[in-house]
Amino acid sequence: MHRSFFLSAFLFMVLTVSSQLERIVVVNDTNAFRATNVALNASGGMASYIKPGQKVGVLINSDFEERGAYVDPDVSLAVIKMCFDAGASEVVCLQAVKDSYWKKAKNYHALSSVIERIKNVEKNSFPAKYDSINFVRIDSVRGAKELKKAEVVSELFHIDVFINIPIAKHHATTILTCAMKNLMGLCTRATNVTMHLNGPKRNDPVYLAQCITDIFAIRKPDLTIVDAQAGIITNGPSGPGEIVYPGKVIVGKDVVAIDAYCARLLGFAVSDVPTLETGEAAGLGSSDPSKVTIVEI
Repeated sequence: MHRSFFLSAFLFMVLTVSSQLERIVVVNDTNAFRATNVALNASGGMASYIKPGQKVGVLINSDFEERGAYVDPDVSLAVIKMCFDAGASEVVCLQAVKDSYWKKAKNYHALSSVIERIKNVEKNSFPAKYDSINFVRIDSVRGAKELKKAEVVSELFHIDVFINIPIAKHHATTILTCAMKNLMGLCTRATNVTMHLNGPKRNDPVYLAQCITDIFAIRKPDLTIVDAQAGIITNGPSGPGEIVYPGKVIVGKDVVAIDAYCARLLGFAVSDVPTLETGEAAGLGSSDPSKVTIVEI
């Protein structure tokens, strides 16, 4: 009772003080489900992002097998349960999530009724191939610098709220894969291959970073929830690799600020992560910590 009162008073104070700056919330708790709930409530609660009856699309980095390479399923379940609790009519995974992923969750049995309600874009499963039903072919991406054409999952244009759920981890080309790079999961294999191969050289980091940034010209997430419970810091994105255990969940809307925070968290130099420079140049946010309020709980 007293703990709940003081936590509420603390959150009111920090949210009032930080209202003038872009804010991200960081919760330190190795219980992933609880941490996600606390972080989202400290960010205003899911009801501040979702209105009753709205359709929600979630993009979860789930399709890896090694610990530290995929989002802890209890983070995803906490988000989705809160979506339904806020009155969402549907929650659809914009990239297919296998049942084997949900079975890894500590709350798998307790939340089986929630899992049964989750819908999937089954055709957007690696390696996703274009078809006219499940994907939209964009022949000219307005505002893009490098990604002139793209094949994007069509469900993206039929949702009211877009929630991005990445894991913070290493990537061989972009150093960090987190909030920004996760949006490649919206695209077909063919589109993602062009991002890797069509630059001045194969897997050119700056070209790939600009293409990732250009995806945001199609649609930006309304909210990002990062799993930083455990993440690989070598041999990414699939691993196995060296794992660190920050034990955090991070919530916010500024994907550049979030990725800059996660880069530092994992021990990567911000200057070595090309998506931060391209994202900032595109106006997606700021990597300057003085321009962001970090509410740490």
